[in-house]
Amino acid sequence: MMYLSALAMSGVAILLSVALPPAERGLLVATTTSATIGVAIGGLSLETFLLAQGRRWLDEVAGRRSLVIYVATVPLTAVLAWIFAHYSEEAVPSIAAVGAACIAASNIPAAAGLTLGQFLSVYRYRAAFAAVAPALYVLLILASVKDAELWLLAWLGCQALMAVALWVKHGVPLSRMARRASPQAERLNRLGLTHSGAVAQVFTYRFDQLALARYQGPDVLAVYSLAVAAIEFTQAGAVVAAQRTLGDHEDGSAQRLYGMLRRALYLAVGMGMVVLVGLAGIGVMTNGYEAALLVGLVLLARSTAVTVGKVLSARLVNLGGERATAAIAAGTALAAVVGYSLTAPEYGAMGVASVSVVLFALHSTVTAVVLKKRPDPQVEADPQADLTNSKVGNVA
Repeated sequence: MMYLSALAMSGVAILLSVALPPAERGLLVATTTSATIGVAIGGLSLETFLLAQGRRWLDEVAGRRSLVIYVATVPLTAVLAWIFAHYSEEAVPSIAAVGAACIAASNIPAAAGLTLGQFLSVYRYRAAFAAVAPALYVLLILASVKDAELWLLAWLGCQALMAVALWVKHGVPLSRMARRASPQAERLNRLGLTHSGAVAQVFTYRFDQLALARYQGPDVLAVYSLAVAAIEFTQAGAVVAAQRTLGDHEDGSAQRLYGMLRRALYLAVGMGMVVLVGLAGIGVMTNGYEAALLVGLVLLARSTAVTVGKVLSARLVNLGGERATAAIAAGTALAAVVGYSLTAPEYGAMGVASVSVVLFALHSTVTAVVLKKRPDPQVEADPQADLTNSKVGNVA
């Protein structure tokens, strides 16, 4: 419920941002997207890694060297966000870098809290601060502020406050790490394997917006990003279905997979229809966002492919196929960087949207083929329990 609340608040913030002219909203999106990609690549998937390591690693094993590695994600994400902001040519590099650093800083105690089983507390904080941004945006709208940089400062303030709050609430286990000697093995190989698939997915999901910002400018990016954000909201059911599939190691899990997939697809298509009506309404009530409906129609097919890919990838990981999912994600990411870069200058938002549909369709198809070739698992309680612990978060 807290996850859905945070997601809903993010949706409200996106909806309110259409009060900005398209050019200003494009600057806002380019900057926050640069920060998001910087965090996704430089953040080392700490939440996934620490969840995989388990509570004992955090409470008794990990020491000073581990803490240094985790804290190093903060400057690393800032540098990467600055680079991506410059690549987009429309973002504000300084705000992107500081925002990425704040998000990375908040992810460290959040990962510790999740590892200790304090899911409700972590997501309660995230939902609370996700609600602050829309509140500030409403004040900016009432004050008739059309400057995207002021909106970005409001967004930046939310990220900074959330980082401070999470460190106060969940930073104690990390402070204990600073007083412990480090183990000989930091399990960096496992960290790298866990993170590689996440990095690859970032380029498939987000590089399209950077390419549009660079080659088409903020106006086109504003329209495209609105459609993407709206359509991605329809994939909430796929996340839940993937998590359930990931943890299903009982007899009959293969048969239950198709029921899970069917329900996720029904939800995605149903919510997609509602979202398209919303995009049509935005096009009528605002200036400059009329094309979002057409882009959304194309991206609805992408949402279907993403839903299938998430659930099937979860099943593949459930069967021990982390390397396969990482390889598929890497191949898709490489195709995404090339495809988006070649399509954006000539064909704009519609071209990039069409390429993304093809990419995610290929991703889900290849995943299905690989999954079909894997043998049926032998149910063994203890080993499967270990596998579950090592894989939570990879798909989510």
